[in-house]
Amino acid sequence: MFSYLNLLATHLGLRSVAKDRRGATALEYGLIAALIAVVIIGALTTLGTDLGALFTGISGKITGNTPS
Repeated sequence: MFSYLNLLATHLGLRSVAKDRRGATALEYGLIAALIAVVIIGALTTLGTDLGALFTGISGKITGNTPS
C-alpha cells in the first residue's frame, strides 16, 4: 500500500512539473541566446579575417612589400 501511495505521489508531482511552463520558457530563451551567440561569433570571425587581410594589404602597400 505504501509503495502505491509513493508511486501515486511521485506521478502527481511529475504531472504538476510537466504542466509548469516556466522551465520550458527559460530553456527556449537559453536556446535563443545560444543561437544568437553562435551567429555573432561566426560574423566576428569572418569580419576579423577580412579585416586582417585588408590591413595586411594596406601595410604591404605602405611599406612597398607584397604580402605572400
